[in-house]
Amino acid sequence: MNEPDPMTGNPVREAQRILDHRFEDSELLKRALTHGSRSGGDGEDYQRLEFLGDAVLELVTREWLMERYPEEPEGDLTRRKIGLVQKGNLAARGRKLGLHRLARVGGGFVSTPAAMDSLAADLVESVIGAIYLDAGLRPARELIIREILKPSPEMQPLADARSRLQEYCQSRGINMPRYSDTGREGPDHAPVFTVTVSVDGREMGQGTGRTIRAAREEAAWKALSIFERMVEK
Repeated sequence: MNEPDPMTGNPVREAQRILDHRFEDSELLKRALTHGSRSGGDGEDYQRLEFLGDAVLELVTREWLMERYPEEPEGDLTRRKIGLVQKGNLAARGRKLGLHRLARVGGGFVSTPAAMDSLAADLVESVIGAIYLDAGLRPARELIIREILKPSPEMQPLADARSRLQEYCQSRGINMPRYSDTGREGPDHAPVFTVTVSVDGREMGQGTGRTIRAAREEAAWKALSIFERMVEK
């Protein structure tokens, strides 16, 4: 992948086509497509743009979910948001767009399936960051809604995150998660519970809910999100 794919020609021009955005500064897009293995550690890779794109994606996703689900509480919105911005979903969107085929990588890059998924997810965030710097929030929002949020399957807010977290720990040979009931506020007829989940003695997430079960579920979702980012980075 050191050279442009002959089927795509110029990767910058092809990326502009599939993103439906013509860059004023094409160097931004070139950097957004450049993996660290290609840049030689000179800082001209996509990592800083990925950092920015992650924040823009987070903002737009939260705004979109609030508009789409105006009656849902914060906890349910959080679970939906985690499902939408998780690396697996971003990898699927990046592959569908074909961004992984346009990446500029060096000879040290090993294109295993996991590495290609990670690359595709990173590129989604880096091109979002590049579009934001090039033209502002509106075109970045349009891309996010068009290519990431609307095509994604409905994110079920009450999925069994606790079981998923337990399976994650079992598959990696680490201690099972421990849940601590760390708070209760509000009147007896409408209490709000706080639960903290720890793995191997490390606090990994805190959740709140009208029931202890709901609070544990939210805490597990947050722990899963942290683990996912640790693995991908």
